[in-house]
Amino acid sequence: MTKANSNEWWFAPLFRVVGYALLALSLFDVIDTFVPALFTNPGWEFQMVTRLVDRVPVPLLGAVLVFSGEKSLKIFRVLSWLCLLVGVLFFLLVPLGISASLRLNNQSAQELNTRVTQQANQLQQLQGVLNTATTPAQIQSVLTRLNPQAGAVPTQNVAQLKTQLLARITEGQNQLKAQAATSRTNAERLLLKNTVKSVLGALVSGAIFTILWRQTSKALKVNRQRA
Repeated sequence: MTKANSNEWWFAPLFRVVGYALLALSLFDVIDTFVPALFTNPGWEFQMVTRLVDRVPVPLLGAVLVFSGEKSLKIFRVLSWLCLLVGVLFFLLVPLGISASLRLNNQSAQELNTRVTQQANQLQQLQGVLNTATTPAQIQSVLTRLNPQAGAVPTQNVAQLKTQLLARITEGQNQLKAQAATSRTNAERLLLKNTVKSVLGALVSGAIFTILWRQTSKALKVNRQRA
């Protein structure tokens, strides 16, 4: 027995055992990802695609190790077709990830718009109350809502204080619009970044598993011809 054959005899079973262990661990991750399954929930769908793509190196390495050490042609053939199935499933994750990303972006935009609208309405209400305020008590109520820790309104210079509060409300409205635009831009940029990463990852994963299926199919064909 040559040294190369001796090494193959020792490492082939080890490759197979480690490969099956990695595939088993990957199966546990997949089960954990899909339990509970919340399809039609864009947040869960996008997270599911991301998790599957991020964890693809483990099943891929496991499959390669199993193919390197598996001697049973039946198991080899089953795993080969499973690689094709997994590759197709990864390709199907591409439209799902894009769809989930678009719906998640719309959902986030609606939530942000609702929150901004509520805050803008509150400022507008305070502005309306302040415009009609003529007494220190009315101005005090507006000032307390703007700053609960504010002190009492002085009875003198009420008009000046009213002007200052109106200017503060206007400034708050402008800041609210600017913050909303910044938050929307940052959220869209982050979502786009994660979407591109997940979609490209799914495409690459699908391509690799498909190539693995083609190569193992060729190996099976050569083995049949030799037999």
